[in-house]
Amino acid sequence: VMRTIHDRYAPAKRNPYNEVEFSDFYARAMASYGSFIAACGFEYNGPAGTIGFDPVMQPENFRAPFTAAEGWGTFSQTIADSKMTAELGVNWGSVKLKSIKLNPQGQQIIAAKVTLDGAPVAAKLLLHQSGITINLNESVAIAAGQTLKIVAGN
Repeated sequence: VMRTIHDRYAPAKRNPYNEVEFSDFYARAMASYGSFIAACGFEYNGPAGTIGFDPVMQPENFRAPFTAAEGWGTFSQTIADSKMTAELGVNWGSVKLKSIKLNPQGQQIIAAKVTLDGAPVAAKLLLHQSGITINLNESVAIAAGQTLKIVAGN
């Protein structure tokens, strides 16, 4: 989809600054970003403190950048041997979270351990049809250089 959008409005063919189907300014870039976050299955609600990932490409070994209200970083997950490991690393700013939604791709998950830079974080695991939700007992602020890690399995 992104390649088709790009090729349709190639500067050699048309005015590169006025793409009728995507408005006049930055909508083309936003259309490309929209397909990126859809491929990541990314969802974020800053005021509620929720973030989620459900990648559609290579979910068993996935890594992508993310942006939040007050920071940005990298999310990665691996799924193998009835276990899912997910890491949320903040590179700049901070990310305040209360819950994390993940999809273990059919793995039977009955427990999850959450740590912030190796220190345990109290949390409750909720199972639902589309995956799991990890609700932290207290909100955490992940600062630049810190990593929140989730290991879920049976």
